[in-house]
Amino acid sequence: MLVYSQKICTRVHTYLRGENMEENREQKEYILPKKVLAVHGTRDAEQLLTYHSDISSFKCTTPCVIAPAGYVIFDFGKEYQGGAKVIAQDMCGHKNATIRLRFGESAMECCSEIGEKDSTNDHSVRDEVLNLPWVGCLEYGMTGFRFLRIDNLDKVDISLIQVLGVSVHSGKKIRGVFRCNDELINSVWNASAYTMYLNNNKYITDGIKRDRLVWIGDMHPETISVLRLFGNDPSIRRSLDYIRDLTVLPEWMNDIPSYSMWWVKIHLDLFRYTGDRDYLADQLDYLHGLCSQLVRCVNEDGSDTIRFKFIDWPTSDQPAAQNLGIRSLIHIALCSCREIFQILGDSTLDWEIEKALACLDSRPFEWVSNKQAISLAVFADLLSAKQAEQRILSVRPLQNLSCFLGYYVLQARARAGNMEGALNIVRDYYGAMLRLGATTMWEDFDLEWVKGAKPIDVLLQKGEYDVHGDNGGYCYRGYRHSLCHGWSAGTVPFASEYILGLKVKEAGCREILIEPMLGSLSWAEGTLPTPYGDVNVRAEKKKDKLRIDYEAPQGVKISVNQ
Repeated sequence: MLVYSQKICTRVHTYLRGENMEENREQKEYILPKKVLAVHGTRDAEQLLTYHSDISSFKCTTPCVIAPAGYVIFDFGKEYQGGAKVIAQDMCGHKNATIRLRFGESAMECCSEIGEKDSTNDHSVRDEVLNLPWVGCLEYGMTGFRFLRIDNLDKVDISLIQVLGVSVHSGKKIRGVFRCNDELINSVWNASAYTMYLNNNKYITDGIKRDRLVWIGDMHPETISVLRLFGNDPSIRRSLDYIRDLTVLPEWMNDIPSYSMWWVKIHLDLFRYTGDRDYLADQLDYLHGLCSQLVRCVNEDGSDTIRFKFIDWPTSDQPAAQNLGIRSLIHIALCSCREIFQILGDSTLDWEIEKALACLDSRPFEWVSNKQAISLAVFADLLSAKQAEQRILSVRPLQNLSCFLGYYVLQARARAGNMEGALNIVRDYYGAMLRLGATTMWEDFDLEWVKGAKPIDVLLQKGEYDVHGDNGGYCYRGYRHSLCHGWSAGTVPFASEYILGLKVKEAGCREILIEPMLGSLSWAEGTLPTPYGDVNVRAEKKKDKLRIDYEAPQGVKISVNQ
C-alpha cells in the first residue's frame, strides 16, 4: 500500500550544468510494512500495518511499544531501494532513545551481525545505531532491503506511532511490456524488469545494496534491458561517459580488460537502437586509442597478452574458459570498432583491425565445457549456435549457469533453434529464485542451493540451512550477496528479441524484423519502445499457423518472418 509520494531533487553539481534537471529527479514513496515477521518484548506491532500518521504526536490510541532489549521485524513484501521512517510518541522518561536499525534483503540478513556470514556495511550502511527523538521522526538509510529489524537498545520503553519503508526510485516509465500464456515466465520477466527499474536511476548501477557502482561489463546485459524497457534513456550515455572520463588509456575500465571491450560493444548497440551518429562521433578519439591498445594485445599466432582474463566470477578458476571468453570478447570489440569506424567514415585503423582479426581467426578453436564461455563464442560468431547446443549447452543444461552471462546462454540456445531449452532455463533456473521468495533477480544462483532451502522471508532456527547466508562465492559470499542485481535481468531482452522476435534491422529502429519463437507457448505479446514510438506485437498459434499482429508508429518499417 502506498501511503503517499513526493518528488525530491538531487543535489546539483557543477558537472550537471547543461543537463535537463528533470532527468535527475528522484521520487520518494513511503510504504507500509506488509507483515510483522517476529517480535520480542513488543506489543501491538500489528498496529503499524495500518496507516496512522506521518508526523509524531503526544497521544496515540494504541502505539507499538518496544520494551528494553525488545525488537520487531517487518516484511515490506518486496525489494526496495531506500530506508525507513520511524515516528515516535512520547516515551517514558521524556528523553531520546537509542535504537538499532537493520535492513536485509532476506529475513535472516536483517538479524545478522556485521561480519557474520560476510554481512557488511560496504557501500551502503544497512546496520546502524541511531538516536530516536522522544517526540519526533527519524528517517534513515539508502540501501537495498525488504526486511527491517528495530531493536530497542535503551533502558526505557519506545512507543512507535508509525514505521514506514522509504522507497527512492527514478519514477521512470517502463514502456517495454511482455506477456504470454505461461504465468511463471511472466513472473520471471516482471521480477527482471523490476530489478532493472531499481538499478536504473541517474546512472546504471550493478545493485542497490552492493556495490552501487557503474561496472561497465555488467552494463551490457543491463543496457540491452534498459533499451527494451525504457527506450533511449539518458542513464546509458551518462554511465558510458562517466567510466570513459574516469579511465585514462592505457588503463582498463574498472581495471578489468574485458570491461573496456564491453564498452565498445555497448556503443555499437546503442547506435543501432538510436541512430545517433553524433554521439558515436564524440567517442572517436577515445575509440582510436582503445582500439589501438586492443590490437596490440593480439599476437601473431592469435593468442593474446591479456593478463586478467575476467569474463565472470564463476569462470575465474577455469583458465581454458577464460582464454576462450577473452578471445571472444576481443573479437567482439574489434568487430564493433570496425563497424563504428565504417559508420563514421574513418579508415585509419582498418589494416590493424583486419590483421588482428585474421590472427585471432587463424587460431584453432579450443572447446571448453563452460556454458558462459561457449555462449560468448556464439555471440562473437566464432562458433555456430547449433554446435554449441549439441556439444555443451544441452549437457546438464541447468547446471553451472551464471546470472551475469545468463542472457548469452539463453540467446545461444534460441539461435540454435532450441527455444524450449531456453524457456526451461527461464522457468527452472530463474523461476527457482521466485519460488524461494525473490521479488528481484539475484547476483548469483545455483540450483544446488534449492535442496533443503526455505524461502528468504522465513526466520530460521539456529543451525538450519540459510539459502542467502550459506551460499555464494568470490566477492559475493553470504549476506554480502546481492539479491537485486542488474546483470541478472537478461530475461527481459531475451523475451523481447527472441520470444517476440523484435530485432532491430536498421539503425535508429527505422526497420524492425518480427520473427517470434514461441516454443511451447501458445501466445505472447509485448511492446518495444523506439525513438518513433512504441511497436506492439502479438504472436499466437492458430492450429498449424502462427498469427502475428502488430502496430508500428510512422517512421518504423516492419518486416515479418514466420
